[in-house]
Amino acid sequence: MSAPPRATYWIDGKATSAEAAHAPVLAHGLHYGTAVFEGIRAYDTPRGIAIFRLGDHLLRFFASAAHYGLEPGYSLDRLRAAIVETVRASGLRDAYIRPLAYFGDETIALTPRSHCSTHVAIAVFGFPPLMEGTAGARATISPVQKFSSRALPATVKASGHYTNSVLALQDAVARGFDEAILLNERGEVSEGSGENIFIVRDAALRTNDASADILYGITRDSILQIAGAEGIPATVGPIALDDLWQADEAFFTGTAAEVIPILSIDARPLPQRRPITTALREAYARIVHAGDERYDHWLTFVAPPAP
Repeated sequence: MSAPPRATYWIDGKATSAEAAHAPVLAHGLHYGTAVFEGIRAYDTPRGIAIFRLGDHLLRFFASAAHYGLEPGYSLDRLRAAIVETVRASGLRDAYIRPLAYFGDETIALTPRSHCSTHVAIAVFGFPPLMEGTAGARATISPVQKFSSRALPATVKASGHYTNSVLALQDAVARGFDEAILLNERGEVSEGSGENIFIVRDAALRTNDASADILYGITRDSILQIAGAEGIPATVGPIALDDLWQADEAFFTGTAAEVIPILSIDARPLPQRRPITTALREAYARIVHAGDERYDHWLTFVAPPAP
């Protein structure tokens, strides 16, 4: 995902121009990664712009903030309204939405909760699909280990946690791959650099949970619910490396990735026939584009600006 050519901002309670959208150089969140964020998608649909699972993203946002002692100072409903307003103001029909809460610049001590204010920003910008034009991802088992939840809470979506992902993905790309698969300290499959992992064996799904040091993805949850509605068996539990090698299918899920088939892992290609992955990928695409009314409760429609 490259730098956005155009973005619309809301910062600390008001719409802000791109020229004025700056954080203090000594912001604690900038120096130490003491910030939390969400990645949310808005889609162009036949019924207007629809933001996918906005409420669920904001619930995770507030839970992540609470873990680090960040106090956004806005209710969930106020931030929901601010996001809708910012999407509308952007003029974009397909957009990526990034809410961010970070500690300010009152101190560089390692106790920001006691000293620093919390700032909240929302950025909305255009978003090309991840790996656009590709059939899927060529993955590699990363030499970078996924951090243990005993060190950092993996279920919290905090900015500083993603240095782990940066190292893994930069290594993977430098070696000619599209994505990294990180293992945890026990040698089990954890997740991709920014995605959860599913495998398929004998027409049944399997994914892992927090015991594998993963972030609970909103897309992951969506796929589990869709699979249940479509009668596709699914289990949740540890995934061993051997499970990957023996999988009939495997795929990544995430807000940016949506549902991306894993084509190969290191030198091992996975089977080219992927009926479960394809069915779930197509179902997810229909839902986010408002093509399945059973899931309308996942969509927040953005009314166009008043004439």
